Amino acid sequence: MVRKYPSFGMEDAPGLSVLVLGVGGAGCNSINRLSHLGIYGAETIAVNTDREHLKNIHSDTRMLIGRELNRGLGAGGDPRVGERCAKSAASGFKNLFKETDLVFITAGLGGGTGTGAAPMICEIANRCKCMVISIVTMPFSCEGGMKRKMASIGLRKIEKYSNSTIVLENDTLLKVVPDLPIDQGFGVMDSLISDLIKSVTETVTLPSLINLDFNDLRSVLEAGGVSTMMRGESSIDNYLKVVDEASKNPFLPVDYRGAKKAFIHLTGGTDLSVKQMHDVVDKLTSNFDSNVNVIFGARVDPRYKHKIKLMSVISGLESTVDVMKGKHNSKIRSVY
Repeated sequence: MVRKYPSFGMEDAPGLSVLVLGVGGAGCNSINRLSHLGIYGAETIAVNTDREHLKNIHSDTRMLIGRELNRGLGAGGDPRVGERCAKSAASGFKNLFKETDLVFITAGLGGGTGTGAAPMICEIANRCKCMVISIVTMPFSCEGGMKRKMASIGLRKIEKYSNSTIVLENDTLLKVVPDLPIDQGFGVMDSLISDLIKSVTETVTLPSLINLDFNDLRSVLEAGGVSTMMRGESSIDNYLKVVDEASKNPFLPVDYRGAKKAFIHLTGGTDLSVKQMHDVVDKLTSNFDSNVNVIFGARVDPRYKHKIKLMSVISGLESTVDVMKGKHNSKIRSVY
C-alpha cells in the first residue's frame, strides 16, 4: 500500500502570475518569436496601435490600443500618439496587472508606439505593484539624431518605472551579423530577447533540484545600481566555457565586476556533477564584490545530456552603458 501524506495550505495558493508584453512593431515581433518557441508559466500579449501588423502576430492575447484615436492605423512615428493610445487603454492594463507578479515589457525605441506607449505601460504595471523587467532596442545610428533623442527620452521614462532595464543596440548587428538578410538579422535580436525572457521565466516557474523562486529574483533586483542578464550554453566536456559564452555576449556589454548580488541558475543532464556546478559558479563570481550574495539553483533536464546552460541576473553594479555613444549614459538599474 502506498501511503498518502496530507498537504496543508497548497490548494489556496494562487501561484506565480507572469505576463510578457511586446509593445509596438519590434516588441510584437519579439513576442511572435517567443510564442513560436513556447514559454512555460507565462502569458504572451502583443500590444500595438497598428491593426494590420497586429493581425499577423502569434500570441496568447492581441491588444489593439487607441482605436478611437487613430482607427488602428498606427502612431505615425509620433511618441505622443503612442502615449495617448496607451492612456486610452489604461483601465484595461490595470485590470491586466492587478493580480500579476512579474511583467516583462519589450519594445523598440525611436518610433511612435514603442517609445510612447511602453513607458506608460511600465508606469501602470509599477503602480500595480508588479515587478517590471524591460528589454528595449535602440535605433541604428543612421536613423538620425532626432530618432535617437526620442529613443533616449523614452528609455529614461522606462527606467524610472522598471526594476531592471536591458538596453540592446541595433548597431551591434552591424558588427555581429552584417551580411545576414534583414529578416534573419533582426531575428538574431528577437532570439536574444526571447531567450532572455524564456530563461528567466522558466527558472522561477519550473521546479529545480536546487530550486529558485520569484522572491529570490526579487531580492536580487532590490539590490539597486546597475543590473544585467546573462545566458550561455556549452558542451559538458568544456563546461567552464559556458561562463565565457554568457559573459562575452556583444549585445549585453555590462562589466559585472564588483556585483553585489547574483541570481544564478544552471541546467544540465544527468551527467552534470557537483564539482562542475561548483566550478562554473566559482568562475562566474570570481570578479564579484567580496561580500556578494549569491543565490544559485540547478536543474537536471534529460534534454541537456552532454550540455550545460547558464542563466544569471546580476545586480548592484556601478558601471553604465553608453547607449547614445557619448550623448547619453543610461544606467540599467533597479528601482523597486
